[in-house]
Amino acid sequence: MKRSLLIVVAAVVVGCSAVAKEDNSIKTRNEAEEAAVKRIVVVEGDKVPGHPKYTELGHVQGVCVRAPWYDDDSSIQRIGFKHAAYDQYGDKVDAIIKVDSFFVADNQSYGMSEPGNAAGHLNCQGTAVHFATD
Repeated sequence: MKRSLLIVVAAVVVGCSAVAKEDNSIKTRNEAEEAAVKRIVVVEGDKVPGHPKYTELGHVQGVCVRAPWYDDDSSIQRIGFKHAAYDQYGDKVDAIIKVDSFFVADNQSYGMSEPGNAAGHLNCQGTAVHFATD
């Protein structure tokens, strides 16, 4: 009986240790992503101040402005424009250039579908780039 109890306790301790290790790993990845996203520069044109040379990584699109009622505890924080670039190209993204936006009406909008008189959000799209290291 004692041996069975010891085996069960050992299994619980090992399981909790694995969960704690995975939790720390996720936390570290999230912190790295937040740091990378904060340094991404977004510009409408194709010139990034201080960085005349860059390599285009590719097209990126994501939510750039959300309706205020989305900002609650159940909202998904990672769906933003810069996070979309990070999800696609990792920490290679230094900037997003040639940015423009368009309105997306939600499924419950009827009639007019433009900013100001329909429920929805703005999506942004552009080109992710990596700065040259000359």
